[in-house]
Amino acid sequence: MKLATKLAAIAVGSAMMFGATACGSTSTSGSSGAAASSDVTLDWSFWSQGDEGNKTWKALADQVTEKYPNIKVNLTTAPFADYFTKLQSQLAGGTAPCIVSMQSLRLPAFAKALEPLDGALAQTAGFKSEEWIPGALKALQASDKQYALPYGLSTMVMYYNKDAFKAAGVEEPKSGWTTDEFIAAGKKVSASMGKPAFGESFSDLHMYSQLLAYNGARPVSDDGALQLTDAKVTDAFGWYSSLATDEKISSVPASSSDVAWGEQQFVAGNTAMAVDGTWNIKSNVTDATTFKVGVVALPQGPNGGGTYSANSGFGISKTCKHKDEAAKAIGVLTDAASQAASANAGNQPARLAANDAFIKGLKTDIDPTNPGYSDQVAAVVKASSEKAVPFISTDNWDKVTKLMGQQFQQAFTAKTSPADALKNVQQSGAK
Repeated sequence: MKLATKLAAIAVGSAMMFGATACGSTSTSGSSGAAASSDVTLDWSFWSQGDEGNKTWKALADQVTEKYPNIKVNLTTAPFADYFTKLQSQLAGGTAPCIVSMQSLRLPAFAKALEPLDGALAQTAGFKSEEWIPGALKALQASDKQYALPYGLSTMVMYYNKDAFKAAGVEEPKSGWTTDEFIAAGKKVSASMGKPAFGESFSDLHMYSQLLAYNGARPVSDDGALQLTDAKVTDAFGWYSSLATDEKISSVPASSSDVAWGEQQFVAGNTAMAVDGTWNIKSNVTDATTFKVGVVALPQGPNGGGTYSANSGFGISKTCKHKDEAAKAIGVLTDAASQAASANAGNQPARLAANDAFIKGLKTDIDPTNPGYSDQVAAVVKASSEKAVPFISTDNWDKVTKLMGQQFQQAFTAKTSPADALKNVQQSGAK
């Protein structure tokens, strides 16, 4: 998936209506209890992964049919910016696909439309929790029920321009660095580049992971309530805003619609650092062809809490008439071999057994032009995963993210105070 397309997912709408009654699959029998010999076609919706990624997933869909000749999986894709809006309309109009691709941040708004993957369905899918990274499973749970099986896991890390650091005479950062060291490096690199070294963001995972790393601030309480006026959030957001207003090391989004600003500016070579997910551990290097790329865990404050993690996976819509067949298909799409194929393409896997393929793919594809990158990634993923916390949003998070874009851009440009920006989003975004 291209960088800008992927990152646009953070701002995608997720409100929805329930009450669909049709099914996103067809069968020669039309019965939910169709015999194993009956031919079944399952519709599967996914956001676009780019030409190469779409080919990978189409090949995995074909493998479902290889294992289960009576099941055909019909993969359809939409741009990430449109995917959840389209899914919302499908669920409301009774045309939902049987297999639904779901992002962990959006699960609270869609869980009521998905079938829990437990009991017989879990057995049918071959699901064994001990084979998975626990955090990857938890992120796709609601009310302690598993609603999707993950195909990957992402933590938030800091990407940096090795060439820019070298030109500024600044030692490359190492996992365990502090927020003070981050600011000091940012000032020196900014002076060398003649422009701000860090790409700031109001994207939820990206920004809130840095706030969490600064002092453990969390924008959503354990019971799912928005808490942007919490003292820790106020303190951390004030620090984050000051990177632009006081420290002068941050490039600020040009408008409230520039959700992917920091990451895009980094890839373009306009900044030397940006926070991004490990989902771009490969594309951030292959897209940034004019300079060497490094990756390091987020800088931590004295009371830092690590980083947030997020992931995506595949679930079954409640209206699907062929849930057993859908569970079988998901079992193939997320089995060890499929995760190895996805990991080899650069996606951090959710299955423990696929980690070696993830690093091996980077060693083969990236190390020849960016020496040592795979070893650096292995160390950083381990360091960031040890303290990673699944990001669980509110069930009206789409509204909240739109408000954040409007208000936080004002705080980054000193047009409003950080505390007032948080207060405004809290008042309008709290249910």
